[in-house]
Amino acid sequence: MPLQNPPSSSILYMNFNQDYTCVSIADYKGIKIYSLVTHKLCYVADIGAVSIAEMLECTSLMAFVGAGEQPALTPRKLTLMNTTTQTKIQDLSFPSSVLAVRVNRKRLIAVLERRVHVHALETLELLGTIDTAPNTKGVCALTICSEPCLVALPSSTTDGTLRIYNLLAEGGNVLCELAAHKSQVAAMCWNHDGSMLASASAKGTVLRVHRLPQAAKAFTFRRGTYPAPIHSLAFSPASVQPPLLCAASGHGTVHLFRLEEPDRCCHYPTSFSTASGILANVFPSAMADVVDPPRCIATVRLPCQV
Repeated sequence: MPLQNPPSSSILYMNFNQDYTCVSIADYKGIKIYSLVTHKLCYVADIGAVSIAEMLECTSLMAFVGAGEQPALTPRKLTLMNTTTQTKIQDLSFPSSVLAVRVNRKRLIAVLERRVHVHALETLELLGTIDTAPNTKGVCALTICSEPCLVALPSSTTDGTLRIYNLLAEGGNVLCELAAHKSQVAAMCWNHDGSMLASASAKGTVLRVHRLPQAAKAFTFRRGTYPAPIHSLAFSPASVQPPLLCAASGHGTVHLFRLEEPDRCCHYPTSFSTASGILANVFPSAMADVVDPPRCIATVRLPCQV
C-alpha cells in the first residue's frame, strides 16, 4: 500500500558504480543516476519507491529492488533493466526480501537475511546459494574485478568473523575465514584488484585491512575514541600511491587513512613507530588494541550528519 503522505524527498539508497564515474540514487519516486564526470543528471525513472539501485560500471545495466510501497515493486523481486532502451531484461524472485545487491562482470549476487543467491551475470542462471548467519542489514562486499571473483560475508552474529568465498568455484567455495573484529561487521569494501579487504565493526572505532588470499591482517586504524556507525568505506583508485582508505561516519565526518607501513610514513616519528611495532608484537592478539593504532591523515566534517 502506498504511504499516505510519502516523504518523496527522502533518499532510500545511494551508491557509486564500480569505477566511481556515476552515483545511483533510489527514493520514493524512483531512480536517478548522476554522472560524476559531467556533474549532470543522466538518467531518471519515476517508477515508484525503490530501495536498491545498482549499476554495472558505466554500462546501461541497472539492477533494482522495490521498497514494497506498490505491489509491482515488492522487495522480494530483483529487476534487471536496460537504461538505454528503457526495457526490462528479467525479473528474479526470491523467498524473502532482498537486502543487498552486488554485481561485477561475472556475477550477480542477491543478499537475503540468511542466504545469498549467486547468479551468472551473462545468463542470470542461478549457480548456487550460500547459507549465512542472520544478516539483517545485508552486509557484504563483492570484488570490483571479475578475477578473483570474491565475496565477503559475515559468519557470526556475536563477533566480527568474516568468510571469503570464491564465486568462480562451483557453489562458491570458502577461500578463508577472517577474525576481523570483536563485534559484528557493519561495513566492508574491496580494493581494485581484490587483494585487500577493509572492514569496520558496528562500534566503528577501529578499521582493519586484510590481505588476500593470505588472510593476513595488514593494517589497523583508529577512527576515533567514541562509537560511530560507518556508512561507507572506499579505497583510492589504483593510480594513487601510496593507497588510501576513506571512511564516512554517521557523525558527519569523513576520515582518510594512508595504507603505508608506519616506519615508512613521515606522519609518525621513527621512535613512536618502532615502539608501537615492538609492543604490538609482544602483546597477544586479544590485547592488540591496547597499542593505539595509527589515526587518519585527514578529516573532513560535512555540513550535515550522514
